[in-house]
Amino acid sequence: MGRMDGKKRKTVVIPRPDVNAIEADVAYFEARLSFARRGEQTVYNLAQQRVYQALSGELTETLKKLRK
Repeated sequence: MGRMDGKKRKTVVIPRPDVNAIEADVAYFEARLSFARRGEQTVYNLAQQRVYQALSGELTETLKKLRK
């Protein structure tokens, strides 16, 4: 009754996010945001800024959760 009849259970390993990689991504998006703020402010440029701010913010929140 307690046997699995030769069947093995598959173990699913969920890798822990790489904190260093996330930190590098945050730095990348902050640098891109800095460049996007320079020069003429076009609609495209403003859209880039919003995207970089959103991505950086989400990754920063993820880092805070991982460090707890």
